[in-house]
Amino acid sequence: MLIARAATVLMTVALLLGTAADAPGDRLAPVQWRMAWSAPADGDAGGMNSEFDILLHGASEQVLAMATGDHSVRVHDARTGRLVRIQHMSSAPVAGVWVTSGTVVVLTGKQDDGEQRLQAFDAATGATLWRRAVNLLSQERVPGTGHYSGPRVVVTERGIVIVERQFEPLTLLSLDPRSGTAGARTVHERHCDLTAAGARSMLLLLDYCAGNRMRLSSVDPSTLRTEWRRTMPSPALTFPNPRQIGDAYSLDLTVSGDGYAAAGDAFYAPDGRRLPIPREAPRAAGSAGGSQWSEPLYLNGEPEGFDMSIQSLPAFLTSLDMDTRRLRSLPLDVPSGTTTLVGTAPGKAFVLLGTGRIAAYILTYGIPTGRELFDGVPLDAWPDACGLLSAADLRPIADGYTPSPATPTRFGQRLPHPAQCDWIPPTDDAPVVSLAVEWVSSSNATARRIYAIETTGIKQTLAYDATTEDPYLLDYLRPTATGSSGAPETVVNAGPVIVRLVSTSRSALRLLAPLVRDQLLARYRLARPAPTPPPHLRWSSPTDGHLQGAPTVSGDAVYAAGGGRVYAMDAFSGRLRWSRAISDYVSGPLQSAGDLVYAGDSRTTLHALDTRTGRSRWRYSPDPSPDLGFHFLATRGRVILCAGSDIIGLHATTGRRLWRFRTGGSCAWSRPRQAGGTVYIDDYAGAVHALDLATGRTRWSVRTGADERASPWVTPAGKAVYVAGADRRVRALDTATGAQRWSTRLGAALTFAPLPAGATVYVRSADYEVHALEARTGRKRWSAPTSVIEPALGLTVGQDRLYVVTSAGIISALDTATGAERWSAPMGDDIILGPVVHRGVVYVSTDGGVVHALDGATGARRWRMNTGDALGNDAISGNALTHANSLLYTGGGGNVYALHP
Repeated sequence: MLIARAATVLMTVALLLGTAADAPGDRLAPVQWRMAWSAPADGDAGGMNSEFDILLHGASEQVLAMATGDHSVRVHDARTGRLVRIQHMSSAPVAGVWVTSGTVVVLTGKQDDGEQRLQAFDAATGATLWRRAVNLLSQERVPGTGHYSGPRVVVTERGIVIVERQFEPLTLLSLDPRSGTAGARTVHERHCDLTAAGARSMLLLLDYCAGNRMRLSSVDPSTLRTEWRRTMPSPALTFPNPRQIGDAYSLDLTVSGDGYAAAGDAFYAPDGRRLPIPREAPRAAGSAGGSQWSEPLYLNGEPEGFDMSIQSLPAFLTSLDMDTRRLRSLPLDVPSGTTTLVGTAPGKAFVLLGTGRIAAYILTYGIPTGRELFDGVPLDAWPDACGLLSAADLRPIADGYTPSPATPTRFGQRLPHPAQCDWIPPTDDAPVVSLAVEWVSSSNATARRIYAIETTGIKQTLAYDATTEDPYLLDYLRPTATGSSGAPETVVNAGPVIVRLVSTSRSALRLLAPLVRDQLLARYRLARPAPTPPPHLRWSSPTDGHLQGAPTVSGDAVYAAGGGRVYAMDAFSGRLRWSRAISDYVSGPLQSAGDLVYAGDSRTTLHALDTRTGRSRWRYSPDPSPDLGFHFLATRGRVILCAGSDIIGLHATTGRRLWRFRTGGSCAWSRPRQAGGTVYIDDYAGAVHALDLATGRTRWSVRTGADERASPWVTPAGKAVYVAGADRRVRALDTATGAQRWSTRLGAALTFAPLPAGATVYVRSADYEVHALEARTGRKRWSAPTSVIEPALGLTVGQDRLYVVTSAGIISALDTATGAERWSAPMGDDIILGPVVHRGVVYVSTDGGVVHALDGATGARRWRMNTGDALGNDAISGNALTHANSLLYTGGGGNVYALHP
């Protein structure tokens, strides 16, 4: 629904604020970007087509055009946001949208489709003006040749320029915007890397050529003739850059809608004059500020030119002040991390927000106060960051914390109080806790908007704690540089203030963030929220990173791995018993046997920890170290390790190597299976081996005849070992001798381990079929079609039903005797894990980290719970479901949960 603001809000107080037309002669200057309206943007379309480096939204002073995911373009009035029409395209997806001279230009098709299509229609009437096929295929680069790295299509009022080739010869073609007829074609100079950017009526080219030459050129978009060219300082490199393989030197070119350019560290006017504008901290719009600003060049997370140790939360639009020849920045009422500048016009900016809306901002003028970078907020309104916590608040973590305030400056101005405070522990064993006041808004409502957009983006892309979230607080995991874990953070908003807490300990943030929230709520006289835990939650316990593998339950303890640590928790209360750091990454799942819990790390070392204390009892590293990690199985006094081409038997208590068996292939993708005193393993070379668990002696080895590069799926059950492989066959081998009992050929390769259940063996094949085979003979009983083959989506039998994910987001119950569907239930999102059955209840996990509980007999939904795992980071490896102690244990969002089934 369109959100429009009344004209009186846009006008503001007549004596103080005005529009650009009021600026000359009245000593007014730009003081604020004010949101005029916002309209929904299609989240499926996104903001940028990365294949062609093209925006999916175009804007002019009169028209805003937005791509949608259903192959259409929505056209809005840029002045009011009113939807004018929906322009339906062909069956191909929209790949780019531009608006120029009353014309909307649309690119459709994908890069690998072989052909794309440009078409234009009249912005006022919607009438089609022309259509034209174009070819923007990707190409292989020849070493030592030039490369183009900019948008493949540039649209201006004077012409449309298509870059037909990415590599030499770099060919450019111009088209007339109203007729689509071809104009000029030119080939750029050889041995040059090139990028381009368009303004409203001009095309700029920045190239870096052999001989260490860098040039900025203005080109007529209709004739492709050079209008002016400026030589720029060259980087300390040679062409081609020998330190980069297959890539060009990164060319940095940004152009405003009215033609002002930033190329590297230099700025240029539309006529080619170099502007002596330093890249330094911009002054506030107050004294010595000019009234003539360019259209915005940048949308940044901080004012251009400031080296910020504390990044401010809002986005800043930065322009060139033509009167003072300085950079000028003003904040928006939206966060920077999820916003994109999609278009400008004189005095206007169009911004794609993280909430899936496009907002139109109007540049307003007024009498500068010097506080424009602070959205007009007095500096003494910023709270003391060190005063939001006390040493007593941190005493439950450790006694003796001391505050370390940062220099109280922001945007070159000194604040009365520090905006950041680090709480330093007395010893290295306790975590540092950092607190930063990231923004103080001009109103509570503005702060709520910024906070809402920020947290929406977090919940869509990161793992977060759904059980502690309330209207003022969100705890989450920020990705680390390695991507293997997560950094705990909490964002808090109360009144006009937004604060972020950071620590290596999520437990510390869970304790301290509510204290900060409550102090701010009391300061601004706001009500404290009542806690509302999920009804099926028994407890949740945080880890300091993404979970790796399912929680492991053994007796009265739950073990989990996250953030490079192993955690032991009380199975009934969730109380942390101990945690132990073993590496930067723990490769789950954990296994527990006797008084030890076992974990593998990223350095291919197996760790055995004492279940009572977490103390390391032993470590074992295979030699040679396997390239692709390892799998292990702890059982009956042994730990069986699959590493490289070796199967190794270790003493479970001491870690001493007892035996080694060398396969003819690799067990990097294989998991050892144990039945009785035998361990079964496939070697990714078409063979299955049965080894004595105690001695490693070969009991039998059988070649299955499968592709040598394909690993068979092995499941021992009773007197047979069932093997399913890429050769489309399911085999039953005698557990004692390896002799083949039967072999059944199916229509495609098998994609999951066979599931023996009573007298039937169930398998899933790559042709989307589920098959039921007679366990004794291999005879096919029935087959049922599905539309998914994802190995993570298994098969589960409960009572007389086979539960299977039959299509994206749908789970079905099939009759085990006939394969007929008993019921089918849509989950509303893609199912990424499950199904699991326990006591007549079926559990699945969907994309977004939601666990669903369904009645096994009818498919009726009993309950659902959000685990806070937005992208399945934990769900794929950690959000498995474990039943023990009459509870259901699972993980998500970096937390371990115990649920009442």
